[in-house]
Amino acid sequence: MPSYDKYKTSKYVQKTDVDPAILVTISHVTEEDVSMNNQPTEMKFVVHFEQDVKPWVPGITMLDMIHQIAGDGDVDHWDAPYRLDHKLPVLKIVLWLDPNVTFMDKLVGGIRCRPPKNQAQAEPVVPPSREPEDEFDAAMQDGEPPVGDEDVPAF
Repeated sequence: MPSYDKYKTSKYVQKTDVDPAILVTISHVTEEDVSMNNQPTEMKFVVHFEQDVKPWVPGITMLDMIHQIAGDGDVDHWDAPYRLDHKLPVLKIVLWLDPNVTFMDKLVGGIRCRPPKNQAQAEPVVPPSREPEDEFDAAMQDGEPPVGDEDVPAF
């Protein structure tokens, strides 16, 4: 039986909008209040697309997935202009309906994302190296904190 979900109105993409799956290009990410009328403020990241698709409010798990696809967790680096300025490919993702998503122990379905099949996941962005500022900083760059109790306060 067809679902009536397609008749619900929302300013954000709904699960019925991604069944079948759609390929989108991230244009930019904003932080917006997504709370319902007369509810406390609820700030979330909102992903906007170059295509004529409503913006998407992904949860933490999907933000982590985009981070993996982009190779960078800084949402400002997901924007198309930033990526083009830094000679990186624009960030394309596939939005799809996963019928196995649960919410409050109910199987409700939800929107998931993945990289397009022909797009390899990006290499993680490695911060530029810098000179250590002191002995502790130098030891931490080697992966090990310095040994010694001199700076540990006694109780």
